Amino acid sequence: MFLLSHTTMRSNNQPIAPSTSARAPKSPPKIPPFWHRLNAFFLFPFQPRPLMYAVFLSLCSFAVTMSPLIGFFAVVGILLATARYSFKVAAMASMGLLRSSDYDSAQSDPAWTNLPWKFLGVLMVHGLLISILASASEGLGSIGNVISSLLMPATLMVLIQTCSFRSAINPSELIRAMGAVGMPYLLLCVFMLLLSMGMPVAWGLLLPLAPKGLIAPMIAFVAVYFAWVSASMVGYVMYQNHDNLDIDLVQDPESGDSAGARRAGASGDALARERDAEVAGQIRAGQIAEAHDMAYDWQRANPDSLADQRRYHRVLLLTDKKDTLGWFTQKFIQNLLKEKKGQEALQVHAATLVKSPDLVLESADLTLELAQLAWKGLDDKQAFSLLKSYDKRYPRHPTIPQAYELIARILHQGQGRTEQALAVYRALRKSHPQHASTQEVAWLLRDHTGEAAPAAPLRSA
Repeated sequence: MFLLSHTTMRSNNQPIAPSTSARAPKSPPKIPPFWHRLNAFFLFPFQPRPLMYAVFLSLCSFAVTMSPLIGFFAVVGILLATARYSFKVAAMASMGLLRSSDYDSAQSDPAWTNLPWKFLGVLMVHGLLISILASASEGLGSIGNVISSLLMPATLMVLIQTCSFRSAINPSELIRAMGAVGMPYLLLCVFMLLLSMGMPVAWGLLLPLAPKGLIAPMIAFVAVYFAWVSASMVGYVMYQNHDNLDIDLVQDPESGDSAGARRAGASGDALARERDAEVAGQIRAGQIAEAHDMAYDWQRANPDSLADQRRYHRVLLLTDKKDTLGWFTQKFIQNLLKEKKGQEALQVHAATLVKSPDLVLESADLTLELAQLAWKGLDDKQAFSLLKSYDKRYPRHPTIPQAYELIARILHQGQGRTEQALAVYRALRKSHPQHASTQEVAWLLRDHTGEAAPAAPLRSA
């Protein structure tokens, strides 16, 4: 549905702190520009996992011939499954995971599941605005179509990074994404347009050659193929510009490391994949307890290995060990933040909350840092949830004014609840009148407090 919903153009996480832990400070490794990787994008759907999935979805199209009702639901199901995997492909690629076989090394953000619906909502907004312009003038309608097409890659980037419908229709966010890519963004739009034109061309070439009984699967496979090519391209462009977009990488860019270093890294990756496969096999066999013990022993023996910690956390989510999950999640998040993997830390926190909604982080500093990262990623709901009852959970902690400054920002700038933000400001002014955070909130709400305009705080200057 990257391609199927809007002139055949086309999912998170979430999800936000500069990356990566292995980047050399003086000469960052160079990532080849996306136009040097076109072959890789066209070959991505033929990697084993996406190819098997594409074939399966294509075979599902046989249901179209059963009855109109069954056919309708089959088409909707295929489109939804294609779109969800498209967003996953783009989101994983944005974090440096360019091969589907590497997806097991990173957690999927549950919020990615809803991205197709949010994208559909964006298309409806665009369609409404275009129809309004077209009703005024045919020329304005055409201009609206062109602008909508130009905004579409940026819309996908913002949706993948923020998982927010509101951000995806926010002009400032779209301009930010386009600015992060720079002039090559126009080239990306050209390639996306060519892909949108390529699908009907492929249909025209292949359908006359297909047996009558295979026409529906052929149509479905071509649509899925072009959707995933587009997703791979958009994700790679985000990966290429991850610094400007503030995306944490799970897999670092390839650099000029020595052959020995590359072999050592490859050996570590191979070991992690082997352990992942072993634990996954235990889980598929229903042996959760054995998988837990195995993952626990590995992370205990390698306390600095994020791969072992990531695996153990995934297994804990499948158990009923809520106390252990809560304790380990905090340790894991701390280690992720040390490695500048803020996006993954937020995903880990969100995934744990699904299993253990009453999770409370013991560290006030850790809670505030996560909330700041969530707000930076425009996820005001997660940020606000992290800061709820902050002063009661961490009484007399020195970061309380900073936490309530952030709450005021979220209420005013993120949710438009200025009255509640003013209430926070009044409480902050009463309890911490001289604190820098109080001055910051006073400046933030200067047009609403009824007070004389304060001097601009240094942090706002």
